[in-house]
Amino acid sequence: MFILEQGQVERLCQTYLGANASSVEKITGFQADVYLVQVGRLRAVLKCYRQPNQAQREADALGVLRRYVHGYALPEVIAVHQPGERGEALILTYIHGAPASHELESPIEIDRFADDFVDWLRTLHAISCEKGFQDETGAWHDTFAQAYLKDLANRVEWLQSPEASETVSAALRTSLIDLAAVFERIPPSNVTSSSMIHGDAHAANFLVDPDTHRLCGVIDPGMARFAHCELDLVHLDAVRPDLKLLNNYLKKSSFDAAVRLRLAYFGLFCDVRQIRQTGVCDEAILARKIAKVQQLLKSEPLLAAI
Repeated sequence: MFILEQGQVERLCQTYLGANASSVEKITGFQADVYLVQVGRLRAVLKCYRQPNQAQREADALGVLRRYVHGYALPEVIAVHQPGERGEALILTYIHGAPASHELESPIEIDRFADDFVDWLRTLHAISCEKGFQDETGAWHDTFAQAYLKDLANRVEWLQSPEASETVSAALRTSLIDLAAVFERIPPSNVTSSSMIHGDAHAANFLVDPDTHRLCGVIDPGMARFAHCELDLVHLDAVRPDLKLLNNYLKKSSFDAAVRLRLAYFGLFCDVRQIRQTGVCDEAILARKIAKVQQLLKSEPLLAAI
């Protein structure tokens, strides 16, 4: 695990913000330590990642989202420090607001936020591209299946690697590889167009105004790109499930009956990507998610094998 060197915050501030910080607030995250710093009249965010190859990806994702998100604040990238290396960091402008996951308490506020957020997310997903669907590398494909199969192939390649064997048990890796082979038999979504996706949509990655508790900002995108909107639904209830964001979204949409199976499947292989990025695997949780997908596969009619 990467541990921030003493003095690195000061060096980042001096190098990219021009002076020492007069105040520093640390927030420990799953993939990065985040420092809110005050340098003169400038308030900025230093996001210091535990594993490399994350900073530039997030900087690029913010650039993509900026073209399509209007009416809500997004951080601006000031600099990317040592991209692709241990100790890489992203220096961002600070935007006013508090994570919805931390701020909302009353049922009225929760219901209002859920409606505002889901309506915004559905508006984002309504933005499509005639070029088709992008895989996680950004390459274009005519269909979502083609794009997702490319991403699955990358997951399988990693699961078969020595690196994965140090993180995930052989039994779970075998189950995951077997499940990857089933994708083309899962009933496809009745939604056939691509959508602009945030890539890590949950309540901690969206800000509300501390006074009004209304949605005001968008942070921490995953692999923002033109993909299938269902990929953006898998984490909706990962933080603050009491907000019932997924149910709200599904009630306002017209997905086919197999949507729950697909969401469980996509969520499982999203977890595999995160395990690869962080080097951390909770085998009990992973085993439960594998079992859930296996059970759903038994209860849902599958397409004939090709």
